[in-house]
Amino acid sequence: MPDPVAHWWEGCVIYQLLPRSFADANGDGIGDLAGIRERLPYLSWLGVDAIWMTPIYPSPLKDGGYDITDFKSIHPDLGCMADLRQLLERAHRLGIKVVLDLVLNHTSVLHPWFQRARWAPSGSSERNFYVWRDRDDGYADAPVLFRRYESSNWEWDEVAGQYFLHRFLRHQPDLNYANPAVQEEMLAVVDFWLEQGIDGFRLDAVPFLFEEEGSRCEGLPETHAFLRRVRQRVDACDRDVLLLAEAIQPVQESAPYLAEGELHAAFEFALTAHLFAAVAQGRCDQLYTCLREAQNAVPGCRWALPLRNHDELWLGDGHLVSDAVVEAVCTGFPNAEGHWLNWGINRRLAPMLNGDPRPNTLLHSLIYSLPGIPCLYYGDELGMGDWPGLRDRDANRTPMAWTRDRAGGFSTAPDPLLVLPPITAPGYDYRVVNVAVQQQLSGSLLNWHHRMLTSRQQLPALRLGDFQLLESDHPSVLSYARSTGDMTMVVAANVSGTGASTQLDLGQWRGSRMREVVWGCEFPAASDSWFIYLPAYGFFWWLVGEADMVAEASEPPQPERAEPVAASS
Repeated sequence: MPDPVAHWWEGCVIYQLLPRSFADANGDGIGDLAGIRERLPYLSWLGVDAIWMTPIYPSPLKDGGYDITDFKSIHPDLGCMADLRQLLERAHRLGIKVVLDLVLNHTSVLHPWFQRARWAPSGSSERNFYVWRDRDDGYADAPVLFRRYESSNWEWDEVAGQYFLHRFLRHQPDLNYANPAVQEEMLAVVDFWLEQGIDGFRLDAVPFLFEEEGSRCEGLPETHAFLRRVRQRVDACDRDVLLLAEAIQPVQESAPYLAEGELHAAFEFALTAHLFAAVAQGRCDQLYTCLREAQNAVPGCRWALPLRNHDELWLGDGHLVSDAVVEAVCTGFPNAEGHWLNWGINRRLAPMLNGDPRPNTLLHSLIYSLPGIPCLYYGDELGMGDWPGLRDRDANRTPMAWTRDRAGGFSTAPDPLLVLPPITAPGYDYRVVNVAVQQQLSGSLLNWHHRMLTSRQQLPALRLGDFQLLESDHPSVLSYARSTGDMTMVVAANVSGTGASTQLDLGQWRGSRMREVVWGCEFPAASDSWFIYLPAYGFFWWLVGEADMVAEASEPPQPERAEPVAASS
């Protein structure tokens, strides 16, 4: 049986979904909380442990809901507090936790705080809720994040007669965390959602809360001090609540968010970039270095591991990863050409990989077996496509494909009312790439994810184990071991498009039984020079040791099958 854990997020798998694009229960063309609630049995069957919902707050939706007008309410398109309570109740009955996106850094220009600030006198407490200057040359070393849309971090406001700071889009003014009143208001927001029963927060854009001249205005000591106050509020709650940081920074700069008394986990975006670079080049030497650095900085399973999400595949300006890694990704994936947005590639996973399921399953097998919290983006379990040409990042945010019915079973609304058009591109058409079809095909990508996640639930070593890199004499083969007190797993993966044979030094387990757990195949006993062959983009998970472990891991109990996928939510 799986080992007990101290906190629910240890060894968990998080499924990210966009409420407006996931499932529409009332037929208005927009996904909602009731639609998510109806689809929870599917997520339980899939094998995920938690869902992360992008912002559900009232918003003019100029930036996908990250431009907020009220932090303590729900957008009426999505439902009401009663709908959220019903969603939480059903999720918890199914053993699924609910994580909410919390945007600390900024608001919408339509937020009452900003409207009061722009009309208030300069220097007043209301004006000081935001960061104002008489000139637009402050914090010159802070990079412009949305460089496709903005040329400056400052915007002139006619009413205020001053410039306001916006590290994101010009309609998203930065809150002034140097003002104690702002800190108290945002802590009250945390308290409010804790009272509603939320199980965790994905903290958006945490590095940018405070500013300092002569710096990139990222991860300043004052920012970490405020995050420790957030942690104190969460720790005072009578249940486990996750704090997960979105900090798109190198490992050495994102590791401090995981210091004692601060946050529980942080996304490892540098590792994501290195995973894609390894597949692009067919080599894993730089990936080995990245994994060593991450484990040296923060040992254990506190890194969250996404492949894709609702934003572009962030590569950065040479600060997150080296220019060589950026170049490898950009040149190694021809389908990424022409899809660069701001600081990365604006494509979903499957189209970026040209629909090839082999690198797709390889990359997922790695995040499912590396130390950390795997994050699966909605639709990637199907190999869903995207819609290039839609506004901003909407290309990656189209409706979930549930059935072969019109609009993919996402909604019964007429096409003009749909939040975004469903995918109809050849090879990704929702009438073929959908949940209902793939559940019936044993060899589908969806059933592959179900099988891997179900196996992972029965393998404490993959979820919670110590991590040890194993050397390989083949440049395309990544190998490592995961171990708990009574279970050891060995993983090997070939990141290239050609077959690879190599020898692994398994002398520390010499003579132990080796069995591949997903398919139940027996391999020769471990030895000092253990020969293996891996096909193109191939991988294996081996269980080391006793026969009783083999039986348990190779035949995981099947959960109750998901409720049938209906034609409409």
